Amino acid sequence: MRSVARQRRELVATAVGLVVGGVAYFLALFDYRFDPTRTAVRLGYGSNFFDLQAEAFLNGRIDVPTDSLGIEGFVVDGKTYMYFPPFPALIRIPVLLVTRAFDGRLSLLSMAVAWVLFAVMTAKLLWLVRRVVTHGRPVTRFEALAAAVFLVAATGGTVVIFDASLPWVYHEVYVWAVALVVGALYWLLRTAIEPSRANALWLAGFALAAGLTRTPGGWAIAIGAMTVGLALRLGRLGPEGRRRWRLPFVAGLAPLAVAMGYNLVKFGHPYLFPLERQVWTSVNAHRREALEANGGTITGLQFFPTSFVNYFRPDGIRFVDYFPFITLPGQPAQAHAGAFLDQSYRTGSVTAFMPLLLILSLVALPYLARRTRDRQRRALRPVVFAGVLVSGGVMAYGYLAYRYTSEFVPGLLVAGAVGLWAACEFLLRRGGRLRRVALAGAASLAAFSVAANMLTAHASAAMTWRGEPLRSYVASQLDHHVPWTQGVRRMVTQSDSLPAEGVTDQLHVVGDCEGLYLHTGDAYEPWVLVERRANVVVVDVQETIRPGRTPLFIVHATKDRFVQLETKRDHYARVVIANEDGDYAGPWFPVYGGGSFRVGVSVAGDLGYAEVTSTPGGFVGYVPFTEWNENWEARPGTIDFAFRSPHRAVKQGITLHREEGLPLTLCPRLLNEAG
Repeated sequence: MRSVARQRRELVATAVGLVVGGVAYFLALFDYRFDPTRTAVRLGYGSNFFDLQAEAFLNGRIDVPTDSLGIEGFVVDGKTYMYFPPFPALIRIPVLLVTRAFDGRLSLLSMAVAWVLFAVMTAKLLWLVRRVVTHGRPVTRFEALAAAVFLVAATGGTVVIFDASLPWVYHEVYVWAVALVVGALYWLLRTAIEPSRANALWLAGFALAAGLTRTPGGWAIAIGAMTVGLALRLGRLGPEGRRRWRLPFVAGLAPLAVAMGYNLVKFGHPYLFPLERQVWTSVNAHRREALEANGGTITGLQFFPTSFVNYFRPDGIRFVDYFPFITLPGQPAQAHAGAFLDQSYRTGSVTAFMPLLLILSLVALPYLARRTRDRQRRALRPVVFAGVLVSGGVMAYGYLAYRYTSEFVPGLLVAGAVGLWAACEFLLRRGGRLRRVALAGAASLAAFSVAANMLTAHASAAMTWRGEPLRSYVASQLDHHVPWTQGVRRMVTQSDSLPAEGVTDQLHVVGDCEGLYLHTGDAYEPWVLVERRANVVVVDVQETIRPGRTPLFIVHATKDRFVQLETKRDHYARVVIANEDGDYAGPWFPVYGGGSFRVGVSVAGDLGYAEVTSTPGGFVGYVPFTEWNENWEARPGTIDFAFRSPHRAVKQGITLHREEGLPLTLCPRLLNEAG
């Protein structure tokens, strides 16, 4: 009966930990609403890359259609390639064989499946490490509680939750990479302590999938597997393993060879890709400067001090007195030791956002360094080494972003599992009070990590999608703040135009609530539109109407575009958009002498475009509003009337009047409450 009870403890601890972690992950993944085909941005950019690659495979090709990847494409010998390895594309093929209805909308589903695999393999790795550390001793109640806390922190309190906020290629690949590397680490440890053919085959499968998802993870697992093979050959993991050393060695080497071969076919190099041939390099002067300053690459040990400081700084987090209360640092990551960075964004640190896992990983170091004759405990060393080695790529990479800390998660999990069970062994020999204090502290850190990553994920989703989610996010900032403080109200400013500079989370009102803007804190797109009042022109029609054109609006972005009204003799009018590519006209509609109609321009923040409509007539077209300039910095545009009010176009027989668009709701409230 006691044995059954102890098994139940393991099952209950696993279930509780994964359920809590799963709730956190899926709330972030769905952004608190049920939309299984949600993408990171409304236009779907970045959420269709793996679909394009899967379709190319079905057509017997590796390259994808020209210009289909935008700035992310690599053009080699006239063909466009995706630099991401193909595993997430391969798993889409069964869906594409059945239907094309979900093209470009499979990222969320893919990330959901990846988390399930991640959760299962994390739990299996945790209990396997315990078996090694404790030699299979029955699970105590204290250990079950500690395991549940660890699983909450591991599956619901890491940067993987932040990754879930944006269902597009940049984050999808990391969720899969973490899941596959953790699975590979489990089978690597299984193979090290039980070098059977079945275990080696599982290891090879996970190693291959990991290598075809993210290069650093694939290389780390391959090196770890070959290290285990050599350790077996030398008898470091027991004399009975000498004859089976080839199993893990080949299980690491063969998948590595496949991944290297695929990259060679695309780019002629076993693991690097030619940045000088990326479309982004051709349009971005700073990228070209970074390549020149770093010898034609943006990888190297010169970036290690910068990465170490930013990814492990204790203050790599920001606390504010308004929603979301916990967020990323207010400034983009800074370079150190003279490094010339390619790009950097506001970057949270491992230390600040995943403190429990980092502490447990540090606890594991003296345990792993201790001399032992126990071959199973020795087997932990190459596995932890492989997990830590995954992060070697980002530590020597001149591009900093919070999502890159995903590379640290596998190492934190395997080392943290060792630290957890080593700490439990120590605490079980001490008093109950110390155990309760330690467990309460661990639970508090786990809860903090879950909250910090969930809140940061929600902010990221709102600022990336924009539109109504961003407006709701700003409204939440106004509604939820520390009671005895001014909260976000003190961040409100007002002027006749949008200033060039600002501070993170600043809310700027242009004019008399003509527009409301939020400062993101990032260098490349500092201001984003929250809401903007439409520009409206009332056109009064005279008894006689003649052919002609009259400008109504000028939309200022990186270029000026014009909205014009065209009329003809038989009392018909239409709205024309004049841009650098020529004219685009809406449908003709009838107008009558003595009557009037309206033409309006409103901005869809989630599209970054101004929408031109008329009543009657309806939709005319879109005009770019937020555009990237020659330095690839984005800034919202402006819209001006092209005439002085009122204006009479005598030749056409019309008179133009300005009219206020529908009033905004959030902006006046914000101004009123901010005083």
